[in-house]
Amino acid sequence: MKYCSKCKKLYFDYADARCPSCGRKLIENPNHFSPVYIVTANGFELERIRAALDSAGIPYSYQNEKRETGIRILNSAPPENCEVFVPVSAYSDAVDILVGIGAIGEDKIPEINEGEKEKLNEYEKEAAQAEEELSPGKARLVRILSFIGFLLILAATVYLADFIIAVIKNFFS
Repeated sequence: MKYCSKCKKLYFDYADARCPSCGRKLIENPNHFSPVYIVTANGFELERIRAALDSAGIPYSYQNEKRETGIRILNSAPPENCEVFVPVSAYSDAVDILVGIGAIGEDKIPEINEGEKEKLNEYEKEAAQAEEELSPGKARLVRILSFIGFLLILAATVYLADFIIAVIKNFFS
């Protein structure tokens, strides 16, 4: 399994080291939270996809297709041609759900061999473990320590800038 960080697509059984769409170097083992393109939809179809993924508890995001140049009126229907992304760890579940509701046609189902399915299952397990590892108390502690670390870095930067300015002033006085 290879991943293009620009196109956000997975390639199964692909031997080349470059993305066929954009030419960027493919990544062998993407992070299990990396966003993966799954389908392009608009209007009611986009709403159906969002509802199906929400009900399954699969995180997703969507954005206007890069090639779209149409103008939208504010407060109108959802944008035309949105690309839907899911994390690598939820890719196989999302494909199953979207095939089940008819959002992905039978002819567009990606063929995944057993080794790749196993790798996707490992990504799912890693994501579940990552979520389980941080209890609410640990997560709060990490946020507090991160904030304190940020403040220390900010203070060190200010003190360093003051020191450099004092040296420069003394040099020219």
